Amino acid sequence: MQESATYPKDDEVMTYDHTRHRYVLTAKGVLSELGENLEVVLNASGDANPSTLADRLLRKISQTVYMYLYQDSLNPDWLEYILAKYPLLREWICEMLQAQLLYVLTNGFISDYSGVNIAKGHTVDPNWLRGRARIAPEVEDIANRFIPGLGYSLKYCGLLPIVPRDRYHRGY
Repeated sequence: MQESATYPKDDEVMTYDHTRHRYVLTAKGVLSELGENLEVVLNASGDANPSTLADRLLRKISQTVYMYLYQDSLNPDWLEYILAKYPLLREWICEMLQAQLLYVLTNGFISDYSGVNIAKGHTVDPNWLRGRARIAPEVEDIANRFIPGLGYSLKYCGLLPIVPRDRYHRGY
């Protein structure tokens, strides 16, 4: 793997949260890349702190995507490491975060749904609903791509390398 000493890196589209070890889209990047003005789209009326609503949403999008990537992994530390240090994956992360944001803006956070339709008197098992529909299909497709030079995908369920102790959480 060709890791980069300059990664993780921040730009106008995405920044890296060194505390949570994941990339997060920026509101400015969402506007320039997707044409979505989150301040207008979110309609923050009634929110206790509307000035932070877009950033909170973008952090939740990041958390959702990263948790999806880690959920089946036998070594999430390795995934965390390559997601931070492997340049090609930064592009993929951006695509996944953008796809998930558009999905949530269209559908809401499916994981928050109860599975009850009061108007129709129907119920759906919320675990089925949340598990099947909480991630954008594009996120799944990208996560299942073969990573050039590594020999597996981000959703690979087999054994992965161990992050060397001298590199673990160093600079990312």
